[in-house]
Amino acid sequence: MSIALFGAAFAILIVACCVQSSIGFGANLVAMPLVIQFAPELVPGSLLFSGLLMNLLIFRRDRSAIDFKPVRGAIAGRVLGTAFGIAALTRLSENQLTLVIALGVLAMVAAAAFKGSPPRSVRNMLAAGTLSGFTASTAGIGGPPVAILFQDAKGSEVRGSMASFFLVGTVITLGGLAIADRFGLSEIAWGVALMPAAIIGFALSGPMLPIVDRGYTRPAILLLSTASALVLLARWAFNF
Repeated sequence: MSIALFGAAFAILIVACCVQSSIGFGANLVAMPLVIQFAPELVPGSLLFSGLLMNLLIFRRDRSAIDFKPVRGAIAGRVLGTAFGIAALTRLSENQLTLVIALGVLAMVAAAAFKGSPPRSVRNMLAAGTLSGFTASTAGIGGPPVAILFQDAKGSEVRGSMASFFLVGTVITLGGLAIADRFGLSEIAWGVALMPAAIIGFALSGPMLPIVDRGYTRPAILLLSTASALVLLARWAFNF
């Protein structure tokens, strides 16, 4: 990879990590559809690996607001969903998977928009975590299913809870990708090289927090979740 291409991926990841550090999710939504166009070797493994540091920083900053009980259910589902996702990778085409995921996320957004946030019960969190594991391992975008259940929470609670979920969930997904021979030493090396971008993005999110926390968390979650589905639909329609 040339220095110019790596620099472009680095800059995109700074913006992506600033978004997630401000809202609680969205880094992969911002980064992956762009980076895959010119540096597909970084997607999804290297970007996911570099994001571990960002989530650790968010976890440390917002740990006092974390709601651990629903997170545990989501993590259990992430294991199950990752297994389903890895199995689906061997049986379905990428286009078929992309369409299924996009329609599923859109259905969740529509239900949440009209009925409000579903309760963060063990059953709902397990289901959301399962869907998250499936979408993360197949499309690299795993935040929306769980984030939608946190749309009525305070900004710090969303960020801290999602970071704790992503810390464990990303490790699970990377393990699944490694089993499928899609994550190895090369992806780790590029991920480490991208970690400074995660640090910069996290640092830039500081001034954004007072703005996001003025009642904009819920619309931001619904907007980003909708955008993720539209990105996936565009990938399905135009095969990019």
